[in-house]
Amino acid sequence: MRILWNEATSGPPEMAPVWQALREYFPRVARPDTEVVLRHLPVSGNYVRSLYTELLNNRAVVENAIAAEREGFDAVVLGCWADPLWEAREVVDIPVVGIGEAAMLLATTLGYKFAVITVAPGVVPTIALDLRLYGLEDRAISRPVRSLDPPSDLGLLVESVTNPERLLSNFERVARQCIADGAEVIVVGCGYYGPILTLHGYHEVPGTGVPVVDCSAAGLKLAEALVDLRRSTGLRKSTALFFRSPPREVLDRVRRAHGLEGTSGAP
Repeated sequence: MRILWNEATSGPPEMAPVWQALREYFPRVARPDTEVVLRHLPVSGNYVRSLYTELLNNRAVVENAIAAEREGFDAVVLGCWADPLWEAREVVDIPVVGIGEAAMLLATTLGYKFAVITVAPGVVPTIALDLRLYGLEDRAISRPVRSLDPPSDLGLLVESVTNPERLLSNFERVARQCIADGAEVIVVGCGYYGPILTLHGYHEVPGTGVPVVDCSAAGLKLAEALVDLRRSTGLRKSTALFFRSPPREVLDRVRRAHGLEGTSGAP
């Protein structure tokens, strides 16, 4: 099985320790017969902490998904919570998994109420919209999406790969506030910090019995399950309404109008 990990940045070199950590992480989480290919975007502003900048980034994310299907990948995981999940599902036939949706769905199987801790206040509205879109608001606490405080920056991210002490102090402080407000499960709202916490063996808020869901692990394992189900039972996405792709000639015409080369994804 080959899965494309569709990473939502251009792969800036200052984040090299993070890329190396992900490459070490994938074999730990994936099955032995699963190959996970990390792919960055050809063009990205490397900033999705606003709705507008996320919109600009999303076109390249969907293009990566279309290319993955052409190249024979079995599934695509969108490796950032700021993702064009439904748009990508619409235009390809292979399974497309969003780490945010996968993690929140998993959280509902581990406890009744969950909360999401993300990297910065600018990401909170995006994830709050996701909760509504996915129909999960009733399974989350009041103010279900909260940010690290102080917010994450590049220094904290890179430092946490080898030394997570500052991250854990920040994360646990916010997590305990969520638990006091009724959270039984905490979801890591970042495709980098989830793997970092897993690599450091952190999977529960100490002394609380509250599990911590690594969103990236949830996304990768769901992708494997969807590929397995497709092979064994024929299960695939619905084409009745939302995820039905427009006719190929329409997609190709629109893509040409926007200067996009090549053919579209699913017919």
